[in-house]
Amino acid sequence: MTIQATAPPDGRRTIGLASWRAELGIAGGLVLLAVLWTAFAPNFASGTNLSILLQQTSVLMIVAVGQTFVILTGEIDLSVGSTIGLTTVVLALLTVDAHVPLPIAIVTVFVMGALIGLFTGILRVVWNIPSFIITLGLLTALQGLAFTLSGGVTVSPLPEALSPLWDGRFLGLPTPVWLMIVVIAAGLWVLRQTRYGRHLYAIGGNTEAARRYGLKVNALRVSTFVIVQCLAVFGGILYAAQLNSGNATVGDQLELDVIAGVVVGGVALFGGRGRLLGTVVGVLFIETLANGLTLLGVSSYLYLIAQGLVVIAAVVFAAVQQRRKEH
Repeated sequence: MTIQATAPPDGRRTIGLASWRAELGIAGGLVLLAVLWTAFAPNFASGTNLSILLQQTSVLMIVAVGQTFVILTGEIDLSVGSTIGLTTVVLALLTVDAHVPLPIAIVTVFVMGALIGLFTGILRVVWNIPSFIITLGLLTALQGLAFTLSGGVTVSPLPEALSPLWDGRFLGLPTPVWLMIVVIAAGLWVLRQTRYGRHLYAIGGNTEAARRYGLKVNALRVSTFVIVQCLAVFGGILYAAQLNSGNATVGDQLELDVIAGVVVGGVALFGGRGRLLGTVVGVLFIETLANGLTLLGVSSYLYLIAQGLVVIAAVVFAAVQQRRKEH
């Protein structure tokens, strides 16, 4: 008897506007939100504010690209915010206290991020521990490590050579915005044009079918954790450049904003469905919401309520769409 393997499902291969319903919905919401803030929030549509908005969005967006890779495989990483804080502390300690040259310090923190991702991935695939539990533990462990290393104080000042990563401008846009665009473009290319991207969708769509098809499911899962951690390190470097210091509290709860942006953008939490473009729009929606409420002088607590309701609405919408497809 011969068993014939069939190609695993590819969550990218959907045709027609109906397949873009989630992305179009949140894009429409973003447009309406922008119109609302333009009408009621002082200076929202000014060039200065929009430039600041994009600059402040950059770190969240960069990390969200990596989180999209992870969630597409049906996993999640809750530790990215703590990795950002740890990155700022380690980078500051290396350059300020140990007088390590900046390029070597940057390479070191990227290696650190890759090792954190590798550790997470190995625990997930070897011991079959849910990634939610692993990264929830790492969230507190990494933050505790950052506080221990820094002694709970801010480490500064960082080398001046780092500041252009945040303060620099090119063609009128801040450097972090260009870096964000590069990361988005790279992510789009990988997910849309490479075999690796197709395999990530396949794993999230049907893990067993992907395994029978011959995909190296475990290695692919581990790779996504390495990617998101390295992008979190990248975000930490940008924050260090912005603050000119290392601080263990930097990035605190950023993982919630990242996941909110990905989910609001239509990427399914159970994996296999969604687009990086949806993540881009989702993150812009979350950050535009925060920016407008700040300009209106609304309490940050009310923003958390609004953000939570938006995420719940997005998850409910996704669940309804999934149920319709199943029936």
